Amino acid sequence: MKEDLRFVIKNFIYFLLYGVVCALVLGCIYLDIKYFKYLPERGFVERAQELLICVSASVFLWLAWKKNKSGLWLVGGFLACMFIRELDIVFDKIFHGAWAYVAIPVACLCIFKAWKNGFKETVASLAEFMRTQAFIRLTTGLLTVMVFSRLIGYKPMWKLAMGKHYYWSVKFIVEEGTELFGYSIIFLAAVEYACYLLKQKED
Repeated sequence: MKEDLRFVIKNFIYFLLYGVVCALVLGCIYLDIKYFKYLPERGFVERAQELLICVSASVFLWLAWKKNKSGLWLVGGFLACMFIRELDIVFDKIFHGAWAYVAIPVACLCIFKAWKNGFKETVASLAEFMRTQAFIRLTTGLLTVMVFSRLIGYKPMWKLAMGKHYYWSVKFIVEEGTELFGYSIIFLAAVEYACYLLKQKED
């Protein structure tokens, strides 16, 4: 009974957290529109996206190092490359596509760290992660960012729907807002898995 009640309460808390996340996403969009009249490249939404993916990558990389979970080097490295990609506007000041020259060494380093601990350990730590709800949240967030936000921002679809009333900022708000929501879910997944691993030590 106590275990069931704890499980119900925990998931109700997650429900409330996701509600807060939705409110924060809309809050960032509102601030951009209020102060900039649109969503600029360096506005609240973009900066929130960068912050969330940076923290998420850092959490997984820290767990990989602290808990010696080699599979998490791959997860953290992938998220780190996503963060670097989000900074393309900064790297483009050097030359177009410069972000890739930073992301590739980071990816190689993380792959090397995972390989160094052995294939068996890497698969085992990945399997352990995939058995948790945090993995489901992570994949949901990744699909939201990498697939759904791109599809919902497909320009021809918006032009077809809005016709002569098409206005690019409406499409941009929906696309970037969806992307920010996805990054928020990824962040929650990182925090949840960190709590899970740290609690294991206490137990």
